[in-house]
Amino acid sequence: MTLPGTPRPRDLVTDGIRSAVAQRVPTVTAALVVALVCLVVLLTTGRTAATERAVVDSIDLVGSRLITVTDSTGQAYIDVAAVDEVSRLSGVDAVLGLGPVRDGRNRDLPRVPVGVPVRPYVGDLERAVRLTAGRAPDAPRQAAAGTAALAELAMDGPAGAVTTGDVVVGVVGEFSADGPLASLDGSVLTVPAAGEEFPLRVLYVVAAGATDAARLAEDIEHVLPAREPTHVDIAASTSVLQLREVVTGTLGAGARLLMAGVLVMGLVVLAVTMFGAVAGRRRDFGRRRALGASRSSVVVLVLVQAACAGTVGVTLGTAAGVGAVVLLAGSAPGAAFVAGLMGVVLLVTLLAAVPPAVTASRRDPVSILRVP
Repeated sequence: MTLPGTPRPRDLVTDGIRSAVAQRVPTVTAALVVALVCLVVLLTTGRTAATERAVVDSIDLVGSRLITVTDSTGQAYIDVAAVDEVSRLSGVDAVLGLGPVRDGRNRDLPRVPVGVPVRPYVGDLERAVRLTAGRAPDAPRQAAAGTAALAELAMDGPAGAVTTGDVVVGVVGEFSADGPLASLDGSVLTVPAAGEEFPLRVLYVVAAGATDAARLAEDIEHVLPAREPTHVDIAASTSVLQLREVVTGTLGAGARLLMAGVLVMGLVVLAVTMFGAVAGRRRDFGRRRALGASRSSVVVLVLVQAACAGTVGVTLGTAAGVGAVVLLAGSAPGAAFVAGLMGVVLLVTLLAAVPPAVTASRRDPVSILRVP
């Protein structure tokens, strides 16, 4: 029990925890209400957030982050140094430059009439495409072939050679290209020979984030080393970026509105619950006030009890809600969303306890303890 005068904060908190444990029924009731609020928010807003996150992640794989620089006429003469220049820009995740196309065929099956495009490349091959077998080429006359290209060449895997007439390159890796880079799946990309000079015909730039794409497109235009810049086309995936904004805006707005409604309802129910708990302890608070406890001490005791119930409820409700969302949606909401929800619900619990706490602290101890 709090002693007359000003109690030490640690003793006051300890007393509040003991009171919360002693008053099991109101504490458990408040904890269940808090857990229910967390569960409902996660099953509604949390599930929407998980779906939104999955959709945005699929859009952000490459689509909305890709910038394509093209020499469509073959007269721009983009220097291979463009790869290094663009890589130095802020917000760039990967750069892949492709040279002119040559026709390639399987050296071991010269009678196969089908050929595939063979192009020299400079830059981050492994970050632009996904290697599925073998390794990335790291020396001149080595190449990586797309899955579709290997099928056209009648190769079972990254083992063999491709000839472009007077040049033979060994295939050491297989890759798969998706989304906007899917056209590369039918190509063979080779490491150029030392000292080999060629202009870039296409430059793929992957931004670190979807929101960086528009800015990077402007920056690339200023630093791109091209003999004829007027023949260069720079295109960012604006339609995909707009789709991303629509998805986040539509789903996010509805989810936030729904969460606000659930939290308001939770605030009301928690306030009623805490008023009931305070009413059941009015004689205890009256004795404390009669023995010299200050009004602030009574407020702190009620808030500590609410915090204990809220902590237990938030933990149980979040664990159950995240598990349910994983089962229903196949993925969990982001860690930031879950942590933010726990903090908001705990804050709502404390706010709901403020009116009952103030009411309990302002009651006259004499009238409470008077025996009829």
